[in-house]
Amino acid sequence: MLQRYVIVNGVTTAVLYGAAYAFTPSSLHLLDSIRAGFEGFVMQSPMLGPLLNKIILVTSAL
Repeated sequence: MLQRYVIVNGVTTAVLYGAAYAFTPSSLHLLDSIRAGFEGFVMQSPMLGPLLNKIILVTSAL
């Protein structure tokens, strides 16, 4: 009984870690594309672009 539990637990853990490892590169690409889209939208906006630039300048001076 304990041996079956250890085998099933080990196999399940390996499968879950494999799935997480396989999904990680695509989620990082998704986050990069969302960030690039947001930056493009903000920088092209006549009102949000200068505001974001001022926020960056103020925080970088600290």
